[in-house]
Amino acid sequence: MSGAEQLLKARRGVYKSRRMSTSRRRNRRTFSYRAGVRVLDSVLACDATSGGDLIFVSHAGALDERGAHGLPRARGGRRKILTTETTLALLGAAGQRLRPHALTAAYGRPFNLGSMRLELFRSGHLPGSASLLCEREGQRIVYAGAIGAMAPAGPGAEDAPEIRVAEALCIDGTFGARRFLFPPRAEALARIRGLVADSLAAGRPPVVLASPENLLAIGGGLGSDGIAVRAHRRVVAAGAAHRQAGLPAPALARFSGKLAAREALLWPPDARHAAILKTLARPVFIFASGWAADPATAASMQADAAVPLSTLADFDGLLRYVKATSAREVAVQHAGDDELCRELQSQGLDAYPVGPPQQIALF
Repeated sequence: MSGAEQLLKARRGVYKSRRMSTSRRRNRRTFSYRAGVRVLDSVLACDATSGGDLIFVSHAGALDERGAHGLPRARGGRRKILTTETTLALLGAAGQRLRPHALTAAYGRPFNLGSMRLELFRSGHLPGSASLLCEREGQRIVYAGAIGAMAPAGPGAEDAPEIRVAEALCIDGTFGARRFLFPPRAEALARIRGLVADSLAAGRPPVVLASPENLLAIGGGLGSDGIAVRAHRRVVAAGAAHRQAGLPAPALARFSGKLAAREALLWPPDARHAAILKTLARPVFIFASGWAADPATAASMQADAAVPLSTLADFDGLLRYVKATSAREVAVQHAGDDELCRELQSQGLDAYPVGPPQQIALF
């Protein structure tokens, strides 16, 4: 065999090996879970407490305090954190500790990292929150994570999640069930303000139960109505973090057991039965959460009123987002009873849950 024939045979062998490797990769699912979402055959892990050399943090609430404290240990100090500058700021002390290890990127500014081309783009969930597009070897992979409401065109549409076309998609399915259909956010906020005003007019102290992100929006609206607000220490801390990050936040005083005549209380749902609330005389509890659309969860709050309000997309919004990406493989985090997966499977998509069993959260 001549030298040219040997070279041609070797090249064919390399091409065949690459083709078989690509075929094996395509026959395997792109996403898996181990202390976070891992991307197949890459150093990339998303919203993870451990993993490869690069961990993408999609928003400030993606990791609990313990998880954020554990980063970026291991791998000989090579591990980097990819996020936005706003998310890093909202992480507070944990963000300051992570800053020497952080790669911060702006929305819509693609960059190369090794063999991957990465782009952060707006997810519409929280200030600074982002989704991630990863392009490698001709494949487009999107880790959407938690996305916000799919707003129609018009005022407010600039805050809606952006779309990137992809072959494989991972999305948060917290509200991926048909019972989760939310009214427009402005309408829900107006209803809450009305309930607070009615409570005060009746001489009863209003207590709004919601996530810190929703409570800051509610507190801002109440302030414009001339209603002062007190809050749980975690909500006060969230407001301080927003101001330090250059974001608007209402003036909040920490609750010490008393409310004045024109004051409302902002309180996290997981502290609904705190002993300090018993100091209030005939309080009116208003549960404002996406989980307010779930009868069992709403009942457990023992609230006088329940208003569906969430920074996350509802069932219809999730379906619209997946369709807009044209993805054929869809991994669903926090899949609950798998209703979203089943609906996507009925449309011919390879939809599957990814992650550990999910406990119901209240926000």
